[in-house]
Amino acid sequence: MYPMYIKKVKKSNKNSNKVYEYLHLVENIRTEKGPRQRLILNLGSVNIPSDQHKELANCIESLLTGQKELFSVDPEIERIATKASNKIRARRSEITMTDKKESSDSPQESSVYEQVDVLSLQASQLRSLGPEYVCHSIWNELRFNDVLFASGVSKHMLPLLEAQVIGRLTSPGSERHTHKWIEDLSAIWELTGKPLKYSLSSLYRAGYTLFECKESLERHLSKQEKEIFSLPERMCFFDLTNTYFEGQMAGNPNAKRGRSKEKRRDCKLLTMALVIDEHGFPKYSKLYPGNQGESKTLRQIIESLIAANPALAKNRTVVMDAGIANAENVEYLKRNKFHYIVVNKGKKDFSTDDTDQMETIRETDDCTIEVKRFERDGEALLLCHSTARAGKDYGIRNRQETIFLERLQYFHDGLSQKNRTKSYPKILEMIGRLREKYPKASKLYDIEVVPEAGTHKKIKATAVLWNKRDKYKEISKFDGCYVLRTDRLDLSDTEIWETYIMLTRIEGAFRSMKSHLGLRPIFHQNEKSANAHLFISVLAYHILHTIEYKLRQHGENRCWASIRESLSTHQRLTIEYNVKKNHKIVRQHMRVCSQPEPDHKNIYRLLGLKEVPLPRKIYDANV
Repeated sequence: MYPMYIKKVKKSNKNSNKVYEYLHLVENIRTEKGPRQRLILNLGSVNIPSDQHKELANCIESLLTGQKELFSVDPEIERIATKASNKIRARRSEITMTDKKESSDSPQESSVYEQVDVLSLQASQLRSLGPEYVCHSIWNELRFNDVLFASGVSKHMLPLLEAQVIGRLTSPGSERHTHKWIEDLSAIWELTGKPLKYSLSSLYRAGYTLFECKESLERHLSKQEKEIFSLPERMCFFDLTNTYFEGQMAGNPNAKRGRSKEKRRDCKLLTMALVIDEHGFPKYSKLYPGNQGESKTLRQIIESLIAANPALAKNRTVVMDAGIANAENVEYLKRNKFHYIVVNKGKKDFSTDDTDQMETIRETDDCTIEVKRFERDGEALLLCHSTARAGKDYGIRNRQETIFLERLQYFHDGLSQKNRTKSYPKILEMIGRLREKYPKASKLYDIEVVPEAGTHKKIKATAVLWNKRDKYKEISKFDGCYVLRTDRLDLSDTEIWETYIMLTRIEGAFRSMKSHLGLRPIFHQNEKSANAHLFISVLAYHILHTIEYKLRQHGENRCWASIRESLSTHQRLTIEYNVKKNHKIVRQHMRVCSQPEPDHKNIYRLLGLKEVPLPRKIYDANV
């Protein structure tokens, strides 16, 4: 290796006449035509004083050769040198491995013995490998690259798109966070290959490209998952969620204020609709403004789903919650020959006597499910009672009732106290707001505000009176009850209930996206970036659910967060050491995977993967 030094290079833009300065790391070499300069690495527009150029070159050389006495004491110099040395090592590793493949047709020897200075051994460039390896394998199994390439995406850009999605699975965050994860924390490029160009801006463009391919990607993934797992796709579960933005979001017309499911009333929202099958695999997703009403989305999402996957147009059962299942939507499903299982609003078709005539269809240590069936006009109505839900309903109602009565007593006591509200119209207004705030308690009580005698304008209240309504006991008997409505008369009571309970899987999908895949919050200030951010989480969920589904088939029921935590200790690292060759001391680098632990091996075995994700690479630092 020849001595390195820094050379400043100036380049101008012909269109703007602007001059740019770059730093090149070069070395002098001897050639047949005399001494020449060889470019080792373009350092870019690094802003350091010229009197520190020599220090930077020495620091890079010391990191490559292991000469500790040349390390810089300046943290910024050391940071730039470390980044540069990592790039040089990666490049030399690729060159060395290519040369070996081209020059050797025979397999490598199983054992290699060399004279090594054990005191020179160092470990460096530790990068996460386990979670990336599993996600990369599923990415290939689902054949993401095939559909992206068919959609016109350059093969040089494919690693960027994969890194963007896998980054959301292994280290959820913004594009800036993903950029840092790729650069400093992950071995993802060693699995996917490095893209032709890579920068923070290219990560944003990768997200835009994925969203542009949304229709073809979702159509392909639905088909691929069905083929791999032989999915029946007899059921479609439909629901919506929303996530909140940080910032003003002036550049996003879909960012609207609405009812936040995370109670973030101070933030604008964006709504996402999702359709999954009975095994939890996503079929289609669509984005709506944050104030989108749930009941107004069904027709659009069903028509979009059929357009993307015509096979889902017939003999399918749509399952949805009460917020979407209004009369208009149910009628739409009937006209288009979809079967349905929905939550019916209200219990007017059943009486309190029906709660005493229910049959038990499931009984466990934690919960008992009882049902009462009633059929009319080609539909079945199923009154369901859950002991677990009864406790929850009673707790909510009891809490509201306690607060409701305390406030009524407070209003009444204030009528005889100084500096408290006594105006009759004002008391009526306060009670109206109280009823609005605590509706479950409000419907149990009749309230009367007694005005003072007289007809003058500033009439005062003299008393606030309340008593329980006659239907108090009737309402309490329906604690834990809900009504399911379906046209599937061929299904038993147990089958109807079990199918509806599958709706929790779409809630689980939303929970995974928000908890494990960085769906919330959204920091992007424009519509294009926000849409890409949410769709990347949907694509990441395809991989996440495939991993969990495959493991469940073998009795492994851990969630992705637990699997990711376990696999994070399987890493890729570089071992540096001095070796004696031909009476010379040579600095060698060996890029290896850490030894997989028993849990790593078990996960890889269940997923059908090799225990060693990447081969060993050995190269000289002095090349």
